[in-house]
Amino acid sequence: MPSSYLFAASSEGRVYTLSTSSGAWRELPYLGLEFKKICAVPNFLWAIGGDRQVYVHVHGLDVPIRIREESYENERWLPIEGFSKTLLPTDRYKYSSVDGSVERSVDKIRLPSMAWQWDGDWHLDLELDGQQLPEDGWMYALDFPASYSAKKSWNSYVRRRKWIRFRRYAALNSWCAVAPLHKDPTQEPFIDVAIGGTNVPNAPAGTLCVWAITAHGRAMFRTGVSKSAPEGLRWTAVPTPTGSELSQISVGPTGLVWAVLYNGRVIVRTGVTRDNLSGESWLDVKTPVASCSLRIVHVSVGTDAVWCVTNDHHAWFRRGIKGEAAGISEDSAIGKGWVEMVGNISTVSVAANDQVFAVGAADRCLYHRSGVTTADPTGKKWRLIQCPMQISRTSSSLSIVSRKSGGSSSTPGSKHQSFSNLYSKEKEKGVVETCAVIETVLHGSTGSCASPGAATASFLKHERYRLGADSPPTIGSLNLNDRHKQRTAALRETSHASSAPAADVVEISGKFETQLRNPRAWSPVRSVGSVVGMEAHPESDSTVFESDSTHHGSDVFLGEDDDHTGSQFWTECGILWSCVAPGAVTVDASNMPNWFNEQLTSDSKVDVNANWRKDILSKLQRRQERLAKLQTVAKFEKAVELSSWVKSADARYQRPGGEFEDCIIELEWVSSGSGSDSSRSGDSGTFTVLSPDGAATKIQFPLSDITCVQCCSEAGAPRIAIHAPHLPVNCSPVKLQFSSDSEMEDWLSHLSSVCSQINTLVGKPASKAIWLTSELGDVFVFDAANMKAAQQTIEPGEGYVEKMDVSTCETPYYNTLYNGMPCGTELEISGCVYDDADQIRFDLQSHSTVKVLPHRVEKHRVIALHLNPRFNERTTVLNSMKESEWLDEIRNDKMAFAPGATFSLKIRALQDHYLMIVNNAVYTDYKYRIDPESVTRLYVSGRIKLFSVLYRCPSPIVSMERMHWRQMGGHIKRVFNSGVDVVWGISCDNTAWVYNGGWGGMFLKGLEGSGKINPMIDTHTYYVYENQRWNPISGFTAKSLPTDRHMWSDASGRQKRSKEHTKLLSTHCEWISDWAIDYNIPGGADKEGWQYAIDFPANYHAHKKLTDCVRRRRWMKRCRLSSSGPWQELSQSKILDAALQVLDDDVDSGQGENTAVTAWAIASNGDVLIRHGVCSMNPRGDAWEHITSDQPLVGISMGPTGQVWTVARNGMVFFRYGISRQNPCGDAWQQVEAPAGVTFKAISVGRAGIWALDNQQRLAVRKEISKTFPEGSHWQFLPNAANVPPHTEQHCGFRSVSVGAEVWAISLNGIICRRCGITKENPAGVGWNLGIAGQWQNVSVEGYM
Repeated sequence: MPSSYLFAASSEGRVYTLSTSSGAWRELPYLGLEFKKICAVPNFLWAIGGDRQVYVHVHGLDVPIRIREESYENERWLPIEGFSKTLLPTDRYKYSSVDGSVERSVDKIRLPSMAWQWDGDWHLDLELDGQQLPEDGWMYALDFPASYSAKKSWNSYVRRRKWIRFRRYAALNSWCAVAPLHKDPTQEPFIDVAIGGTNVPNAPAGTLCVWAITAHGRAMFRTGVSKSAPEGLRWTAVPTPTGSELSQISVGPTGLVWAVLYNGRVIVRTGVTRDNLSGESWLDVKTPVASCSLRIVHVSVGTDAVWCVTNDHHAWFRRGIKGEAAGISEDSAIGKGWVEMVGNISTVSVAANDQVFAVGAADRCLYHRSGVTTADPTGKKWRLIQCPMQISRTSSSLSIVSRKSGGSSSTPGSKHQSFSNLYSKEKEKGVVETCAVIETVLHGSTGSCASPGAATASFLKHERYRLGADSPPTIGSLNLNDRHKQRTAALRETSHASSAPAADVVEISGKFETQLRNPRAWSPVRSVGSVVGMEAHPESDSTVFESDSTHHGSDVFLGEDDDHTGSQFWTECGILWSCVAPGAVTVDASNMPNWFNEQLTSDSKVDVNANWRKDILSKLQRRQERLAKLQTVAKFEKAVELSSWVKSADARYQRPGGEFEDCIIELEWVSSGSGSDSSRSGDSGTFTVLSPDGAATKIQFPLSDITCVQCCSEAGAPRIAIHAPHLPVNCSPVKLQFSSDSEMEDWLSHLSSVCSQINTLVGKPASKAIWLTSELGDVFVFDAANMKAAQQTIEPGEGYVEKMDVSTCETPYYNTLYNGMPCGTELEISGCVYDDADQIRFDLQSHSTVKVLPHRVEKHRVIALHLNPRFNERTTVLNSMKESEWLDEIRNDKMAFAPGATFSLKIRALQDHYLMIVNNAVYTDYKYRIDPESVTRLYVSGRIKLFSVLYRCPSPIVSMERMHWRQMGGHIKRVFNSGVDVVWGISCDNTAWVYNGGWGGMFLKGLEGSGKINPMIDTHTYYVYENQRWNPISGFTAKSLPTDRHMWSDASGRQKRSKEHTKLLSTHCEWISDWAIDYNIPGGADKEGWQYAIDFPANYHAHKKLTDCVRRRRWMKRCRLSSSGPWQELSQSKILDAALQVLDDDVDSGQGENTAVTAWAIASNGDVLIRHGVCSMNPRGDAWEHITSDQPLVGISMGPTGQVWTVARNGMVFFRYGISRQNPCGDAWQQVEAPAGVTFKAISVGRAGIWALDNQQRLAVRKEISKTFPEGSHWQFLPNAANVPPHTEQHCGFRSVSVGAEVWAISLNGIICRRCGITKENPAGVGWNLGIAGQWQNVSVEGYM
């Protein structure tokens, strides 16, 4: 589970945090401001300061908050002037929003507050639906609004182009004050604040809800707060019932709001939905006991739990709360009754997963409620959190001094000042401040105002299409250390230039902006949202951009847990706590963090003289004495020489191509019992499938034949597949179905364990291995060490040899040559020619060339070498075939073969020709006509008996069918291997993981295994589509045409789906939500979640048009999967894709065992990240650095020379140029043009070339790549021909591709494939060698060989 943070505030107003992966409190840097109340969600803290004003703190973000502002410039064609900015009265604005309804002049678009900074100037967006626009950026159409195109036509009467500019939230890792309600902050200060709403049902991603209470008892809702707009827009007063003055408030993850009144009652806000985040009305809730003396003083809301504390310090639990339904059901919002808990509690706080934390009333210590689960939401008991305190000497000196002096006032020179002090100073200067206008909203009138999604800035290639701006230069992707030096230098300047524009008061969106005489007084570290439109300047407002750390990512938010530099020291945790904020922490009740040391005595010291300790030590000492008295163990016989066992069970066996039938399976194992992994040659076993009565054997094979054992379960059907290539045709894999998940997992663990023992594959695999993931998220690895050892020749330098089994073979004989016939390869064939033979034939064949024509697919044979001794003509013919046509043949009348005689034929591949040796004498040579590396198999025919076939090759010969795939453990969607012991993985919820070198996990169920096994939590979303068709009488209904798709289906409409029949895959999965409409579907949706189209299938849009006859909406339900494996969390950031590569420059530098790895990634919002400090000794690396991009990206890959390629969300491909050792981040992105109408979704770069996968599941390779033009010239697409392996009629295309020294891919039907015949002249190769069909999902060969 990813680490998370628990926040707490002390009675002195200092803020501390405790990580789930740590066992020590760490203090947030103290800069002179104390806090009375804090609340938290991941990456965001809101607090009430000592000046009774609201502050916000944004932290732990690897990707900065960056928003793209857009403005469309519109023009209309006039007969005389041509295109002009003179528009018709009915037209849209000259500069408008995308729909033309809002005026957006670039000179009027201002920053929302001084916490933001412009990141670059206005420039043109030269992209339209994944296609490149001309340099001027114009898009043409018939009229407004219409469909736009890049080409101008005769009827193009209007045009528009899009100007974009990015703004960045520049106040990370700082406490920023939110604007007060009045000019005088002391007129109506705040007494409480609460944040939640991270999981409001069906709300847009990043939605947050912030409520606050003023000293007048008013409830205030902060509109527009989201993860992309941390400070929100404005305070909105929410009316409360007459006579109700609020004293405390709490917001749950689903937006449920409970508030405490001064008279001890509580009220609940109902009607909180995605469309109305502030709710509709208040409901009164009775106190636990109808007594005048018992009053509620504190309340806290979770997802399905509400806890409160009364004035007698007792905690109470509210039954019947259902957070998911609270917005539409009053009963779910108010619950059913109170349950009293034991304890002396001052305040209580509930986390998002309903875990409960509390502050003791008498001792002011922190407690956690143990045993809180879904089945038992009240838990068992209160456990004291006992952790030491780790304080930084550099960041907490002020805090230490303040403790010693006993004061809590602001120190001189503090970066944070209180509102009262700030107000008095400004009043003396005669400066008039402005404040936000408070809007009073009636019941149900306030909705959410979410900011646009974050985007990235771009590099300006066309300088003449830039708009001037008064904003400062960007501080985008500068080196962090250089940026820190610049900020320090700016602070030392004696004079500062003002950035305030000389403008009068301008009203914008209900707020006012005015000129400030001292902009530094209202910098973001003091007031967020106080003055709309004031642009911060790095010189005059240097404190805006100053940071106490040179980094701002999640990895350096609080530093590392270990003190390597001596900059931290430890102290006993004798702090008196005032409040705790668990909104950002996720604690697993079954795997608690190391926060509790219940063996400590009252003085927080370990009692070494406890009686139980003395008893254990005495027993150990007596046992050691008895062992010492034994003379020797040599005279004792071994208890067991050989260990053997038989395991059997009832199962169901799938007949080849048929149904499942009952059977009995038996696993027999015989072990040598030597105890040494290096001498397990005596280990053996067999696997047998018997008839239900055990009388007949259906199939039997040795365990050494098994190449893979994997789970292939379906919902309600636990299954495993056993791959054994030596079985008869259509018999592999052997699929078995079990009666329960536990029985299936038991057999999977035993088969995986014994197969690993037979192949002596345990523990960590070799660094240059192939990693593979299945559809179910299982991780497999192929280690070629055993295969190399078996093929290694005795004589050094002779390469590798594979002896092919021909004992039972008859001609015609086929055998795959997996490495082709590169230079240095030799094929040795021995046999005997029958007496009645007329001719014999030896062919080195290549893959057939495939041509896809409109109505058919043509396959043309290719033969690189044709050796044909003809005894009836007394000659030998040599030739080649290309595209099913023979070339000019060569005849040799010298006969080296004879009927009735034995022979030995050697075919050697030299620099430019084949050399043929017959019976140890040179026979002839044959110059290459077809590339020898494209050879894929040997073909022998005629009246001949083969004795042996030897295949010698300079490199290891990897047989695709005999590759042994070993399951490693964990649940990973995609794996990335660098080849130097750095392996990353991404799970379904985009959590990044690092392989820690172990083996095992839940799939082994405790058998064997090695290394550290960590728990892993992953989430998966199930989707079901509801389809409807319109008819003239009843409108949209579920009645469809006979040719329509199912009314409840998957996304394609081919598979029937329903909410009722959707089942979990295994017992390790659990539902964490109910079925709900997904409003965030690509293409948008209306208020009911519907998407409209002309017909099935088509392009869907959010609003109904006159011609739309069908509609659909998507339902979703989320589940959580619990697993374990040798993986540990990489960082807090979610990533979509990653690229690990050892650069050639780093290899040449000779770094020894600790090889540096260059690591790039795509964040979940589409931004680019580069990970610093990744190496063999530190696979996790140190910190992320952000790199700007014009488009949100989804895929990334990097080659060994440092070239970085990415794929954007719109299908465009970009190449990063300017990357060097001195400039590892490069200079800018350059678009790589694709053929018209083609959009890509994945890319992979390696020594074998640059390959990409488009949205039609076609593979494309980049041609004519050179050092001068590393981006190549054009794309060559590989045809997807049905019924041409690996494709079938139903599955034609590829899922993924991986490029290293070789090119591997996964076909749509789940077969792993390797591309053969790739050369510099033919980078696309000639065909595919196929491996096992295991429903594979992704493969990583970047570090292979």
